[in-house]
Amino acid sequence: MTVEQTPENPGTAARAAAEETVNDILQGAWKARAIHVAVELGVPELLQEGPRTATALAEATGAHEQTLRRLLRLLATVGVFDDLGHDDLFAQNALSAVLLPDPASPVATDARFQAAPWHWRAWEQLTHSVRTGEASFDVANGTSFWQLTHEDPKARELFNRAMGSVSLTEAGQVAAAYDFSGAATAVDIGGGRGSLMAAVLDAFPGLRGTLLERPPVAEEARELLTGRGLADRCEILPGDFFETIPDGADVYLIKHVLHDWDDDDVVRILRRIATAMKPDSRLLVIDNLIDERPAASTLFVDLLLLVLVGGAERSESEFAALLEKSGLRVERSLPCGAGPVRIVEIRRA
Repeated sequence: MTVEQTPENPGTAARAAAEETVNDILQGAWKARAIHVAVELGVPELLQEGPRTATALAEATGAHEQTLRRLLRLLATVGVFDDLGHDDLFAQNALSAVLLPDPASPVATDARFQAAPWHWRAWEQLTHSVRTGEASFDVANGTSFWQLTHEDPKARELFNRAMGSVSLTEAGQVAAAYDFSGAATAVDIGGGRGSLMAAVLDAFPGLRGTLLERPPVAEEARELLTGRGLADRCEILPGDFFETIPDGADVYLIKHVLHDWDDDDVVRILRRIATAMKPDSRLLVIDNLIDERPAASTLFVDLLLLVLVGGAERSESEFAALLEKSGLRVERSLPCGAGPVRIVEIRRA
């Protein structure tokens, strides 16, 4: 007698396969945490020059030898590091090499950002975010994400590196995708360490810029622009974009900022920009836009924004509704690279 194989029957192959898939998803957090620990201990760097034993790695990192061996053994089974199967040796491979410190690598910088204790605590309170629509970071850490990164230099450095690796790639894409040749002045709102402004000024020598950013980061932008020989063409303006935005520029840029805020705050920011704009000024919003079939990576970032700061990725229609409330309208939307990032050109309504 055979048992009919249906998804409802716990004994079927289909059920077993489903359980295995779900179990693998559930174990994803463990795998991520194991990678974070290896990164925190500096294992990828130690394996850069060749295979090493678990004993040697433990001595170099100050870790418990047997426990480190167990950690690396697990990671090798999921493809991160190679267990050579002899002489207790572990080696670098293509996946673990991606984790080497590299300011231009989004994966390497994000691995270190995700490993921070305050990041993990925020995700532990995801239920709070789902129930309330608010950032769980504040509940988990007793302070807001922005306050922490303002007051804690290490947290600020982790965040700036994670964002900077993305900006390095996107800055050149923006400068290539949009024609700034008709503009004399540009303001980068929340311009971070200055990679976008530097790329645009490099590509358009006739342009002068102003970069608005919080004081600690504004000084880092000054260093970058000075190092690129652009200090005489860009004013660094320490400040808060909720309070002040320079008047009368030809072009305003705001990249990966609006998705950090809820709808009410986005409208506040946009109204402030609209007030600063001339009748013929352009606003370029550079951000991820959710289309009808968004990639999983985009939706993960959407949830991350909720957890950390109460923000969200938005669809084109959702964004257009916020613009209408702010006295602005979409002129056109341009692709920026191969991903979900768009350059949305906006005018006063």
